Amino acid sequence: MLASRLCLATLREDPADAEVVSHRLLVRAGFIHKSGSGLYLYQPLMQRVLDKVRRIIAEEIARAGGLEITMPILQERELWERSGRWALYQASRTMLTVKDRNGIEYGLAPTAEEVVTAYAASVIKSYRQLPVCFFQQHTKFRDEIRPRFGLMRVKEFIMMDAYSFHASEDCLERTYQVMRVAYLRAFARLGLSAFAVEADTGAIGGSGSHEFMIAADSGEDAIIYCPESGYAANVERAVGRIAPAAPWQAPAEPRLILTPGRSAIAELVAFLRAQGYADLGAEHVAKCFLAVALVERGGGAAPLTVAAFVRGDREVNEVKLSHAIARHGGGSVLQLRPMHPEEVRAATGAEPGYAGPLPGLGVDLVIVDQALPLDQPLVVGANRTDYHWVGFVWQRDGGRAAAQDDIVRIRDGDHSASGHRLHERRGIEVGHIFKLGTKYSAALGACYLGPDQQLHPFIMGCYGIGSSRVVAAAVEQHHDADGIRWPMSIAPFQAVVVPARPGDEAVEAAARRIYDALLAAGLEAVLDDREAKPGVKFKDWDLIGVPLRVVCGRALAEGRVELKERGGSATEVPLDRIVAEVGDRVRAAQQALLRAADAVA
Repeated sequence: MLASRLCLATLREDPADAEVVSHRLLVRAGFIHKSGSGLYLYQPLMQRVLDKVRRIIAEEIARAGGLEITMPILQERELWERSGRWALYQASRTMLTVKDRNGIEYGLAPTAEEVVTAYAASVIKSYRQLPVCFFQQHTKFRDEIRPRFGLMRVKEFIMMDAYSFHASEDCLERTYQVMRVAYLRAFARLGLSAFAVEADTGAIGGSGSHEFMIAADSGEDAIIYCPESGYAANVERAVGRIAPAAPWQAPAEPRLILTPGRSAIAELVAFLRAQGYADLGAEHVAKCFLAVALVERGGGAAPLTVAAFVRGDREVNEVKLSHAIARHGGGSVLQLRPMHPEEVRAATGAEPGYAGPLPGLGVDLVIVDQALPLDQPLVVGANRTDYHWVGFVWQRDGGRAAAQDDIVRIRDGDHSASGHRLHERRGIEVGHIFKLGTKYSAALGACYLGPDQQLHPFIMGCYGIGSSRVVAAAVEQHHDADGIRWPMSIAPFQAVVVPARPGDEAVEAAARRIYDALLAAGLEAVLDDREAKPGVKFKDWDLIGVPLRVVCGRALAEGRVELKERGGSATEVPLDRIVAEVGDRVRAAQQALLRAADAVA
């Protein structure tokens, strides 16, 4: 490929709306072009990278037994209504929809469980055909409320989604583990350091799931992990033990105290310490999170008001709270949001910041975190503006009837069940696997004939990798101050040849001969034949991130050229050895990635 024909368009300055490294560099290096909010055009360099990512993922999923298909992007509403998910996705406003000329409504595929389950029901009739796994890499859509971070959070993206069908839970478990290894192999071949963590099943549903994370400081996800035990979980699911609060000198009976303007925990604690409660801490305050949940009721959706209490030094985990609401009779939560100020006033009779567990608290359901002691003195809101109760004991003083559950966000410094310290780091989710069970097959009547000659719903698993998101994650892991440093397996080109003396016919002819020889050797090379100064070319290729750079310059007169690895030092190589040397380095880098994949347990 000639650089003059690549339509290169590099930028020296970061785009104004770019917040993370991958967004900045992919735009600056000419890989992506913003077409609209959350919508990106993949430029020629990006297409080359994406094609390689997709090929490696497809090879590993096929190696694990997957059969590749292509499913429609337009999905019929009736199919989603049969599974019960149409109302859920409309309530959460995550699905984009369209109507045809006859007024028939379709969803633009955010996922494909319904379509693939209906397909499996039509082609799989007997247990003798199981297990089977179908996969595709296709466009998906999400009505993202706030597109940001470039390819990380968009409305349209490329995703590998696979779906397996089984006759037993044991068979599903075996495939689940095979796919886990396939994922780790794929990420190793892509040059990414990835790890699996326990995760929430979310709107997909099922009995269990794992996310695959790429460690990155810019990651939107927080991961809690224990180096000693190997435990790792997304913060939405993470469990742990919180150290109990130390005793404090509370009054023998609860006292109603004027706390003017002290609606924030830190301000309240400082004020009460000044009033004589010197050993009071935020952990002795009952913090109240007031929310409105939209829950499934009788085939529809209904609002449910909720008060969730945690220690004042902690935060509510909204995913855990959603599950707790379902466990304690509230119904499956479709959506959860904080109350608006006017809703808080209606529920408490007070301004926000003064809600407490008194019988007059006007909500449908009260849930208390299990780390908040109901038999110990607390500071609680009085449901009265500018007032708190100090020394309130929930069980003794008539606190509102409540369910206790694990609803707190675990954080760095908490402890695992085995007593080891938990740590927190940031990560980017690039893959997710689920044990679906019969959630979709039972709803859609998708059955096979078992050895007992009876019909049984398929037991299912599903597996997803964000193919386009993987590209952004690779940049987050592989970059420096000069630009991108692509792993050899997914670089747009393996080598670039740069004639460094513009107008020198001998240099330009030598560069062309090297380029032609690299292509003849089966290597992916680009010749920078642009009319630009050498320094400009070098900066561009550092920004673009091609792993190897061959420079034809002064040393050509002595029969040598310069070979430089991206981010490394340059060496001079005899002209008659340059093609072999480039080939050796490409193969060595590729073999290292394959060895890493083969080492996956």
